Amino acid sequence: MVSGRSRRDDGRGDDSAGAAPTRRRLLGAVGSGALAGLGGCVDRVLGQSSTDTDRTIRESVTVRIDGESATVRYGIPAAAYRTARDRDAAVPTATAAARTAEFLDDLAARLLDRAGSRAAGVRAAQSLTASLPYATDAASTGHQEYIRHPAETLVDGEGDCDDKAVLLSALLSRPALDCRTGLVMPRGHCATLVARDDLPAGLVASAPLSITLDGTEFVYLEAVGRVWPGDWAKDYGERPLLAAYRDRWHVLDGGAMLDAAAAALDRGTPGIVTRYL
Repeated sequence: MVSGRSRRDDGRGDDSAGAAPTRRRLLGAVGSGALAGLGGCVDRVLGQSSTDTDRTIRESVTVRIDGESATVRYGIPAAAYRTARDRDAAVPTATAAARTAEFLDDLAARLLDRAGSRAAGVRAAQSLTASLPYATDAASTGHQEYIRHPAETLVDGEGDCDDKAVLLSALLSRPALDCRTGLVMPRGHCATLVARDDLPAGLVASAPLSITLDGTEFVYLEAVGRVWPGDWAKDYGERPLLAAYRDRWHVLDGGAMLDAAAAALDRGTPGIVTRYL
């Protein structure tokens, strides 16, 4: 079920430091609803545990596998969701949390099991992130741009391009799909990177967009739409690649990055720059 998507607003909302408590209060309200089994993603059912620590948020999502719809069910520990909401919401923190999120091991394995092959499993993971409704942080929380951790994106049942890219990168890196991954930031957008050697044969576009980081070629992979690895999503088109992240930042286009930072300063949103550091 691929939902309609809107382009990211390059303005990205109010970025004042004083608004941070507001974000937590808003997310706290969202989390309370989720933990009570209300709102958000389809088919959310709480496990009948005696404490929040033991409780599991049950989810399901419909993905496309070889042209057919398939429902994949999974669970997220309520404690993982609560912890994610309280962590710093920047790219390094979100990707570090994704590496240690054990519930993603199970979800990736379920996707592979339903898909039947690694190639179909990669596409199923991409279908999952593309199927989540696109929502900017300003629209969904009334607050500034931030990076949701995978537990937040899955429980909230929505996200913008960087939320989806972090989730897709995390899913593809799990043992079931076994890909080296990262993130790449075109101007006003975010996508996933996958090591070309780790992608199954025949899955990559004929003339793929790729970059090389520390001697490894990585292919650009959209998390907002079901396009072939190496292709752009039509909603975004080709844009300058500013930077990539894989354990550390790699500046790809210093001039374009400075222009983007200057534009953020002109808009009065300098925190957009530091949010990614």
